[in-house]
Amino acid sequence: MSGDRPTVAPEPRRNPDGTLTIPTDDAGEVRFACPPWCRYEHPYRTSRTKAEIAHKSEPQWALTAPTAFGEVGVGPVHISQHPYDPTGSAVLVVVETDTEEFAVGPADARRFAVAFRNLADLIDQAADQVEAIRAGEGQ
Repeated sequence: MSGDRPTVAPEPRRNPDGTLTIPTDDAGEVRFACPPWCRYEHPYRTSRTKAEIAHKSEPQWALTAPTAFGEVGVGPVHISQHPYDPTGSAVLVVVETDTEEFAVGPADARRFAVAFRNLADLIDQAADQVEAIRAGEGQ
């Protein structure tokens, strides 16, 4: 295998109707459909519980303008759904952060502020999508 190519998980084996069947430790084989907004591969084979089956949207990032550190990402934000989660909080907005610190001057600080405003817009858009999904649209 060539060392210059990334390792890619194999495409999940889909049923003829487009659904997926995932073997789980607690519920046997679970057959499910992915919502149209799901961009998450479902490569699990086994050792999963039914509650762990998840759908995730494409992650979105807010980026600053170029700084002394290059273009800096803030985020990501994505929608996550665990359709078999027993707690009932099946569709959520996920905002991820890291703990990296940047010491910047006023111009770069303002670029970060713009990126955070853009991230806030992404979070609002994701919240709108979650409300629509919970209302039955785009399932």
